[in-house]
Amino acid sequence: MAGYTNKLKLTLWVSVVYILSFMCYVPTLLEQNGIIIPNILLYVKYLYVCIPSIAAVFLLICEQNVKVYFSQMFSGKITAKHILIWAVCMAAGILCSYCYSLITGVDVNIYLSLASLLANCIYLLITALVEEIAWRGFLLERLPFKKKIISVIFVGAVWAVWHMPMWIIRNSLSFGQIVWLCIWTVIVSVGLGMAYYQCRNILLTTIIHAAFNICYLAPMQYNVVILAIVISAGALLYKKSAKKVF
Repeated sequence: MAGYTNKLKLTLWVSVVYILSFMCYVPTLLEQNGIIIPNILLYVKYLYVCIPSIAAVFLLICEQNVKVYFSQMFSGKITAKHILIWAVCMAAGILCSYCYSLITGVDVNIYLSLASLLANCIYLLITALVEEIAWRGFLLERLPFKKKIISVIFVGAVWAVWHMPMWIIRNSLSFGQIVWLCIWTVIVSVGLGMAYYQCRNILLTTIIHAAFNICYLAPMQYNVVILAIVISAGALLYKKSAKKVF
């Protein structure tokens, strides 16, 4: 009965997150279709990234379980090996971006100055932490699947669908671009899930998450390939650890 109740709560949580997240982009969608919208309503879209964590905290408050979950999210110790994982992920993204730029002659650097790079790093670290509270710290911990690889893929799929209003309404991406982004999101979820199960600390997944956003600047199909190679190589190098995790 407890398992059924948990599934019901998770279904309700995902549904509420999807509905409220979409509503954040409704004013922008209406404006794009020629409907005059008060400017203040257009700022609602900035609440989008906060909706999953707010919904998670609200559910935990209802369960009187906030302290337990938040202590669990930050319970693990970040070791030198975990820092090495972060460094490898960053280096792979930078190398992929540089090689793509070198081969094609297309400049993919979006950081016009050191100040803009630092500002982006701070912003992306904050948004990554807010997302990790919801997706790894809350949802991944509550999934009932026995095999953890299924859990991280499931989170990736749910996470990808959650991004749809942003990709479609704000960024006006094509179908092909969205497909690649969905694949990317699932692969990122596998990487972040592996890191979280190893460390049990969302501070680690936060900095790795931010590294993906900061360093992987090549077109998404190239990022997908390089990250898949990095994750596969990591699983082979730490075979014993990977068996314990999955």
